[in-house]
Amino acid sequence: MTKLRGLLPAVLLGLLVLLPAPALAAGEPATTVSVVVAQDPTPPPGPVLDPAESERANSEKTKNQLIAGGAAVVLLGIVLWGRRVRAKRRKSG
Repeated sequence: MTKLRGLLPAVLLGLLVLLPAPALAAGEPATTVSVVVAQDPTPPPGPVLDPAESERANSEKTKNQLIAGGAAVVLLGIVLWGRRVRAKRRKSG
């Protein structure tokens, strides 16, 4: 049974390699589409970023990361404390 499991993927891979793709077997030429894009001499300007808003966004992101990190530490502490309590119960009982 294990030989069959190893043989089946090999046979399927061999069939994929040996059998030609249907589009190539029919002899249909590949079609290409070319797109011409008109370019303006002056591209539209991008968004203007205010440094004060960027600074505030970065500080909010840092604050959120600190809160998430603190929550992760508290949850890890709860898990470790629970495991210690369970280990003590197993030894005593």
